Amino acid sequence: MAAASSRQKRRETNRGTNARKTSRGSKRAKGPDLDLRRTPVQARGQATFERILDTTADLLETVGVDVLTTNLIARSAGVNVATLYQYFPNKQAVLLALFERQSAARFELGERYIAGLGNAADWRRHLRNLVQGVARGRTSTKGVMPLRQAMRSSPDLQAHDRAHWEKLSSTLATELGRAGLRGEKAATVARAAIETLAALLDFWTLESGAKDPRILEQIEAMLAGYLGPYFERRRGKAGARG
Repeated sequence: MAAASSRQKRRETNRGTNARKTSRGSKRAKGPDLDLRRTPVQARGQATFERILDTTADLLETVGVDVLTTNLIARSAGVNVATLYQYFPNKQAVLLALFERQSAARFELGERYIAGLGNAADWRRHLRNLVQGVARGRTSTKGVMPLRQAMRSSPDLQAHDRAHWEKLSSTLATELGRAGLRGEKAATVARAAIETLAALLDFWTLESGAKDPRILEQIEAMLAGYLGPYFERRRGKAGARG
């Protein structure tokens, strides 16, 4: 009897241990599916897809990310929620698709202003155009700040947010390379500059409602003070060679 009771206790202990391991493993592995269920091909489907994203941007501005649901998005977009689920598995996937659309436009804009910075005689003007251009992009795009906050606060979306800023940083690092800065130092300086730009534009947006030009002027001055020595060093070397 004692031996049987001992075996029974061991079995119960093992089952409890295995259940805890399974629970912990499931918790670690669990996460929302962020992949699109399908990409629209026909014009009608593409229009519906874009309308869902446009509606999401509007709702982020008016109700915020916490109130946002797939049912609310579908109802506001004038589509059946089943139609939304044909493309998106959940709310997070909708947010990611909107972020990817906005970040593609933001990257194209940032790359346009960063290109040529390393060889520019008037690099300060390039920096000014970069700050002003990205700022205009923010004011003309709906849902930017609520979406940015959602991307930064969600563990499931943070990696996508980081990848975007790393991509833009690599563009600036290339220009720093043209100015004579190489390797890890160029990558680190570029990342610090881009993250500073993003954070200060957040401050500008939240503090002044994206309306105070004096804050933008200070952002330009800070970036010029930080990046200026690297660009001036290139000019100094060019002058020495001349």
